[in-house]
Amino acid sequence: MTVAEMKVYSGNFLKDVITRLLEEGYRVYAPVKEGNYHVFRVVKSADETDFDYINTKKSPKEVTFPENEVLIKYGEWVEELPEQPDRLAIVGIRPCDVKGIRLMDRVFLEDITDPYYEAKRKNLLIIGYACNQAGDYCFCSSVGIKPYSSEGVDILVTNLNGRQIVEVVSDAGKELAANFELTDASAEDIEAKKELEKKVMESFTRKVDTENLEERMKRAFDSDYWKEVATNCISCGTCTYLCPTCFCFDIFDDGELKGVRIRAWDSCQFPLHTLESSSHNPRPEKWQRLRNRFYDKFYYMLVRKGELYCVGCGRCSAACPVGIDIAEVIDNVPSEVE
Repeated sequence: MTVAEMKVYSGNFLKDVITRLLEEGYRVYAPVKEGNYHVFRVVKSADETDFDYINTKKSPKEVTFPENEVLIKYGEWVEELPEQPDRLAIVGIRPCDVKGIRLMDRVFLEDITDPYYEAKRKNLLIIGYACNQAGDYCFCSSVGIKPYSSEGVDILVTNLNGRQIVEVVSDAGKELAANFELTDASAEDIEAKKELEKKVMESFTRKVDTENLEERMKRAFDSDYWKEVATNCISCGTCTYLCPTCFCFDIFDDGELKGVRIRAWDSCQFPLHTLESSSHNPRPEKWQRLRNRFYDKFYYMLVRKGELYCVGCGRCSAACPVGIDIAEVIDNVPSEVE
């Protein structure tokens, strides 16, 4: 990386870029403080935002994959398709959540393209926000993600000693950055950023052993270990709703002769998720449903897509009402099964 690829901004770039994007007609999603946590939501002003956070309660995946989405409005025929926004932007997204979006791309844009997802994704501008400290439940470094990665963003912003380093990554990012007074980062700036990155990596208190994980998961499928892990699980689905890479959904019609067809998030932790019309359920027990979630993240998608589908954000562990910790569960998957 050369000095010319990094810039320095003397103001608050994240807030100033929001103001600019709103002026240009973007629908902007940014972190907002609600109570004692932060969430991404649509903002009308930069004054609504608060970037003093490690990670948000929910991931911003609903920008491209809404929790509830009208697919069509119908009467005797399909009468209306919902309009998709021409310009979308996420400002202040962490590298783990950017990775989450890229993994969701592989679900909705590879093989069979989802037109609703594609319409939003192709118009999405991503302004990343590098981490200066790992959270209590963070373990992204264990799943191959750097908390200061610029992969997948248009611009990456790093807070550094009272000023902001602005890394312009894509052509769209360059076009946007041209509206701001940016100066070239000095050699001292780049060295300071490297020192900060080292400090961030040292701040992780959680690590997950992923060595030989595919083989360990393959062997452990029929282990009683999953029954032990699921002992206290209440099948609430909180873990799946907060996860940046859970993509299960249901589709239903609201209205008989006239109404709307809605796609809504579903969860593999719900008993009805796999219930068939014949009344057969291939995963009737909660331990089987819990096992499925871990296998989806750490085995099934690894085999199908070649990547782990966990980004190490730790949201599921932080919010689980019975204290099931994804990092501990994976760390303790038995290597040998009797």
